Amino acid sequence: MRYRYIRLRAGVGGSYYSRTESGKKSPRQVIDDMAAAGYRFVGCVPVSLGMHGSLLEYDMIFERI
Repeated sequence: MRYRYIRLRAGVGGSYYSRTESGKKSPRQVIDDMAAAGYRFVGCVPVSLGMHGSLLEYDMIFERI
């Protein structure tokens, strides 16, 4: 199986985004783009936590179908 990981970061105001060459993408935009490229969303893995356990970064995991 082939997996792909996309990193998302917390932005100002608590929303999450992924940085790409074309700008910032929301988690839904990332899922739609990856689905169009032949991947399915598998899950998320926390990568970086802030003070008091707040989530700063996480990886979205996609599997090639």
